[in-house]
Parts: sequence; C-alpha cells; structure tokens
Amino acid sequence: MILLTRDTTPRATYDRTNDPLLSRLIEVSPAAQRLPKSGKLFCWVQTSTIYHDTRSLAINETWIHRCDHGQLFTSEKFNDTRIPYSTVFAGIPDNYYNLSFKSRYAFYHIYTNISKDFDWYLKADDDTYVIVENLRTFLSTLDPNEPHYLGYVLKPYLKNGYNAGGAGYILSRATLKIFAETLYPNSTLCPDDIYEDVGIARCLANAGIYPKDTRNSQGQNRFNTFSPTETFHQSKANVDWVKYLEKKGYDAFANDLISFHHLSPDGIRLFDILLYGVHRNV
Repeated sequence: MILLTRDTTPRATYDRTNDPLLSRLIEVSPAAQRLPKSGKLFCWVQTSTIYHDTRSLAINETWIHRCDHGQLFTSEKFNDTRIPYSTVFAGIPDNYYNLSFKSRYAFYHIYTNISKDFDWYLKADDDTYVIVENLRTFLSTLDPNEPHYLGYVLKPYLKNGYNAGGAGYILSRATLKIFAETLYPNSTLCPDDIYEDVGIARCLANAGIYPKDTRNSQGQNRFNTFSPTETFHQSKANVDWVKYLEKKGYDAFANDLISFHHLSPDGIRLFDILLYGVHRNV
C-alpha cells in the first residue's frame, strides 16, 4: 500500500525464531501438505480472516495453482480444507501495523519449515492478479543463484527504492538464503517497519540487495502496483513516487505484463476468464 506520510505508531513485535509454542500454532491444510517441496516457483499470498470468503476464494480459484507451490498464509483456518493454506500468522494481531513483521516471518518460515529448494519466491497480496506464465518467462532470463529482488519500483523512504507489495515481488533462492540466515535474525540489519514492502527492502538493502529494473524492451512495467483503470489513466502514479513513469492509455500496458493490483474478487475472476476461458476466432 502507498501512503503519503510515515506513521510512527508504536507496535508490538513477535520473535518466533526461538518460540516453539507460537510455531505450534501453525496449521497446514491437507491441500498445502500435498504441494511439492521443490521446483521453479513458490508463491505465497498474504491474506486475513476477513477476506477468507471473498478475496482468498478468488485467488484460490484462479492464478495461484499455476505456481509449482502456491498457498495462502493467514492467521486462522479456512472452512474448506481443499484450499492450500497455512496459519503462519496465528497468534499475531490482524492489523496493518503487523504487516511488515508478517512478511518477514513468512519468508523465514518458508526457508526453515517449508522449502529452500525453489528457484524463485513470490509474495503477493490477496487483491493482486498474476499472469504466472509471463512471470516464468521473465524469470527464465535470470539466474536464481544470484541475489535478485524483483517487482515494481517505488522511490520514497529508501535511497535505492523498494518494490511495491501490491504488485507482488520476488526473491531469488540466493536472496532468500541471505535473508533467512543473515538478515532476519539480526534486528539491526532487519528492523520492524510500519510499511511491509519498505521493511523488506530495508532489510535487503543492508545486504547490498536492491530493486532491479524489470521493465521490458519498450520501457513498460511488467509489474503493476495499480489497477488497470489507474494504470490506463495514470491517475495514481507521480514522479515523486514511481521510479519508472509510463505513458497514459494503451501504451501503458506491456504485452508481457505480469501483475495488477487493487482488483476486486470478481475482477480477479474476470481477468482469469478473459485470459484462459475466452478463445478468439482468427
């Protein structure tokens, strides 16, 4: 989420690194247990209980199953165990101030408890749509053994910017290793932050890992932190926030686009129908 001012509201932090009681609160659905433990692409979507019957369902019905391993991370069980989920955030108050901690802990949990054997690790929001095939094609041009941090680059707060959480961002296998083994255990290198996406970027910057330019050869953003309408009219992007500004209208849309944000559950379903359910007669 993009906010115009920083909030310094005090908030609790939760150290789960050496807390077996909190770790035992995590439940993994049967569907998630059946997912592979190695492959090219691991995807996790951050959600909360208030969206279990809306946003989360749309994600589960559409793109997340196109990842090699894709599941939702939440704080309480879903009613439907056919949904791949883990209650990674159990015991953590479900509010905005804990989003940064949740994402940092989620990446650490993936590395230590699920798998360190994927090439790429995508984090997305529950109102984000990802065209997984285009993501795979883009990632195939890069080496996961190098420390990559990929997404839609915003400018404020950090000298080298940060990748917007809403567009979805990716850590390579090498980056996740550095994060989990070196950064996460060190509160000086990886402090808490009010903003989830800024917090992850701040941690990685302390290891010399910065956002990369993910635009295509036409200078168009593959990842988008705004909705299609906001992107078409460029109604939210401005030079103070966005590192790579785009033209308005049709030229703003890459033919190899990877993600959009700020979508309703039915907007996510519509994207999927148009991409995979409608066939043109040429």
